[in-house]
Amino acid sequence: MKSVLFYDDAPEFGGHQVMTVLAAESLADREDVRVGFVFYRENAQLAQRLNAIQSRTRKIQLYPVGFGSGRLQLLRTLASPGKIGNIAALIGKLNPDVVVVSQGRIEASSIGLMAAKRAGAYTISYIPMAHPVAVVGSSFLAAFRDSMNSRFYRLPDKIITISESSRRMLLARGAKPEVVVVPNAVERPRMRPGDRDEFRGTQHIEKDTHAVAILGRIQFKQKGQDFALQAVASFRNRLGKFRFLIVGSGPDEDKVRNMIAELGLGQQVQVLPWRKDLAAVYAGIDIVLIPSRFEGVPLVMLEAMSSGVPIAASNVDGMAELLPNEWLFPYGDCEAMIDRLRTVATSDNTDILESNKNRVAQEFTMTMFRNRFVDAVLGEDPYTRGGVNRETIDFRIPQ
Repeated sequence: MKSVLFYDDAPEFGGHQVMTVLAAESLADREDVRVGFVFYRENAQLAQRLNAIQSRTRKIQLYPVGFGSGRLQLLRTLASPGKIGNIAALIGKLNPDVVVVSQGRIEASSIGLMAAKRAGAYTISYIPMAHPVAVVGSSFLAAFRDSMNSRFYRLPDKIITISESSRRMLLARGAKPEVVVVPNAVERPRMRPGDRDEFRGTQHIEKDTHAVAILGRIQFKQKGQDFALQAVASFRNRLGKFRFLIVGSGPDEDKVRNMIAELGLGQQVQVLPWRKDLAAVYAGIDIVLIPSRFEGVPLVMLEAMSSGVPIAASNVDGMAELLPNEWLFPYGDCEAMIDRLRTVATSDNTDILESNKNRVAQEFTMTMFRNRFVDAVLGEDPYTRGGVNRETIDFRIPQ
């Protein structure tokens, strides 16, 4: 029986954690695999999902830790030899065949990445994005962090990512090991016949009003809700009958509410709590808006495609790869965002919507994700093709 150990110390539960849990469950469902999972104990949603798998399969062992990734995590990792040593000791004790380190970005969960390499384990990084530090909204020591991050990209024996654009980005950032693409997956939301009228009635959305939803984590530096609100405030005279729903939670939730009040958008914009089942939301809205500064391949985009909902999105990353040009706008261009929303709302999108449904059904299914991820982890015996990458990080500050 093979043993696979996952590591993810993310403090929040997002789309990447959804896919990581599905990957762990896919391996735990096999008779020939034993799974362990090291995670930050304060991530309640992640703990809940993992406990549910443990209750069902009895084939996953959970190892909660008391620390999680945060701001400037690269610097925190470099200053945490004790934590790295403790995780390396745990990995050595468990002696897994493979360690899968789930990293939203390379700095996240980097303690686990370094610990796995210190323990001499065959290590796979599961990472959706590889943007330069400045792109993700931070200028503090950006050049130094990018230089050090390039060394972290070289540590894993293999990288699993989610799209061809992400693969190209990883190679550009200095990744040397094999990079395998395993696309994200979604289940088509199960919308009932009365969902649209019920949702719009509950939210007091009139029939001739275009309902636009921004779905997911409320975090300005990535998801761009602040940019979207500024655009609506700056060009509200062009919008006509539009209503905006921000559905989610996150670190900038209070800032969103404050912006809505300060910009006088209380009649146009409302904030709704996140819900696990978004079927009624997709049924009730007319457009999904994704104003992100950077992304991987957003699960809400795939769900909207599968549900037959038009999308207006910034022309970056997975959106630029999968959506038609007539649905895209440059991030940060307020006027272009408003113009694109108006175009999407008034166009005949029938052919695009049908094409989107077919593409998700053909390329982004749960079965395909499970099979591809399992094959990426277990498909080749690492010790028959040259063994473990023994490269370590040179901690000297680059000149």
